[in-house]
Amino acid sequence: MPLKIKETILGFSIAIIFVFFVVFGIKAFYKEPKQEDFCARGTYVDVVYTKGYYPEPYPARFKEPAENACAKANIEYEKFRKDCIAKKADVEFEYDENNCQIAKKCTFCQQDFDKARNIYFRNVFIISGIVGIIAIVAGAVLSIMSISAGLFGGGVLTIIYGTTNYWSELADWARFIILGIALAVLIYLGYKGFSMFGFGRKEESKEIKKKKR
Repeated sequence: MPLKIKETILGFSIAIIFVFFVVFGIKAFYKEPKQEDFCARGTYVDVVYTKGYYPEPYPARFKEPAENACAKANIEYEKFRKDCIAKKADVEFEYDENNCQIAKKCTFCQQDFDKARNIYFRNVFIISGIVGIIAIVAGAVLSIMSISAGLFGGGVLTIIYGTTNYWSELADWARFIILGIALAVLIYLGYKGFSMFGFGRKEESKEIKKKKR
């Protein structure tokens, strides 16, 4: 197998393994918030998101409206739910002796979960960005082409991973700035940085030796 193909495969492998290493390292030491840690059982959010259906009690699902033991409870529950929605909250409820849902209070557990999740992905974005930049700089400094390319590619992919997770939460101006910086750095390294930090020296020295011969 030609040396260039081997170097390409090695560089590609290093880039992929580096990304997985960073991703699973973050997951191992920095846990993502879970919904059950915020929304306890017996909330509208818990039933809808974990069981996949509207939290309607047993009698309401299998009896005619006239025979429904929970008809009155359902009306009261629906009124309470609308009040909670107006406050941008969900309903926390309990069951009575007829297995009917009785609303207890409005809960902001989903909002708290979303806030914690956004903070988590923001931090992952920052961590991935720092690690990715370090990998890119290390790749630019090293003179071994396969390792340099692998670290450089891994650094870029790591930054992309962190940005993708937090992308939906970023404002348009922030996306514009991030893409602009990334584009400028890549163009700079492609135009000037590679030769400055050692990329291409190996090939350059070969050409010089040939000319001397």
